[in-house]
Amino acid sequence: MLDDPGILGCCLAMKRFCTALLLVLSLPAFADGPRLIQTAPGVRRWMNESEISELSRSAHLAGHCGGYMDVTIEPDRQPQPIAGLNEPIKPIPNQIATVAPMLREIAPQNLTATIARLMKFSTRHADTQTGVQAAHWIRDQFVLLANGRSDVTVSLFKNMGLRQPSVIARIEGSGALAKEVVILGAHEDTINHTQGGSKTGQAPGADDDASGIATLLEAFRIIAQSNHRPERSIEFIAYAGEELGLIGSRIIAMKYNDEKRIVRGVLQLDMTMYPGKTKKLHFITDYTNQKLTRFSQMLMDTYVKQPWSTSSCGYACSDHASWHDWKYPAVFPFETFMNGHNRAIHTPGDTLKLLDVEFGAHFAKLAIGFAVEMAND
Repeated sequence: MLDDPGILGCCLAMKRFCTALLLVLSLPAFADGPRLIQTAPGVRRWMNESEISELSRSAHLAGHCGGYMDVTIEPDRQPQPIAGLNEPIKPIPNQIATVAPMLREIAPQNLTATIARLMKFSTRHADTQTGVQAAHWIRDQFVLLANGRSDVTVSLFKNMGLRQPSVIARIEGSGALAKEVVILGAHEDTINHTQGGSKTGQAPGADDDASGIATLLEAFRIIAQSNHRPERSIEFIAYAGEELGLIGSRIIAMKYNDEKRIVRGVLQLDMTMYPGKTKKLHFITDYTNQKLTRFSQMLMDTYVKQPWSTSSCGYACSDHASWHDWKYPAVFPFETFMNGHNRAIHTPGDTLKLLDVEFGAHFAKLAIGFAVEMAND
């Protein structure tokens, strides 16, 4: 019977599932033991919590973000090929009639209000109760903004080894392409590196990354309340554990690959309101998809009509790297060139005082354009 390819495939799938389940059940909580940390493709070592914190702190002192990925869960898993995933990205924007009216609905005061509310959590560290409460608050905002739409679902996604769940809000596609998905993401957690990564240290995280969550919620609000019905499904994801090695986004990307989901494109919103010296949005060119980045630059010219440039951020600097690692096309627009980033992040000084929500509105425009254009042919 095992010569039957259908039965064999089922058995292999079940084996992968059981292996994954056993690993998840045996995985310790984040603080309970060492983690396997990858600092470059294929470069790994086991590190404890204080070593991981020092690694991240050193990266920021060197002028770049993150620089590592936590691969403790299933370290030997490899991406599975997905039929149809690498079809060409549409050549030019063609949803102007739909997108243009949405852009007029962006309200900078909403961005300010979201950031101010998220700052009230003393920390949103992914291994704390306040981090869990912040995730639940974000979930509640998605539910409220969906305004009862029957094609919208909002769920918490449990991250094994972390207390904080990720949040996924999904607008279901309405056509033959509904099983395909377009993803917009930002991370919900914060960290304080002035106290060695302490879970109790004040970490308001206004820029990193309440600004991205605010942009995500505003884009969702406008698309959901416009009653737009996309052809492809659109998911808005608030990731847990980005500051601890991209844990939340890696687990989701791995799961989607295992389920052979077709993800047409991923937009990462991580720090969107610190204008820096240039006051230009910068597209990150390393560990991102070149074609999707070029299309996003066209969206910038079509809908935002503001100057932009490019920069690089090194290995695993934000959640886009998880999707890139699992062979999904990802793009990462950043608020400034990397060496000019906001030096107050990961400190108690990461507050609204350093941010410009009018500048942040450019990211909201790009996010709306990206979601609608990528979700419709």
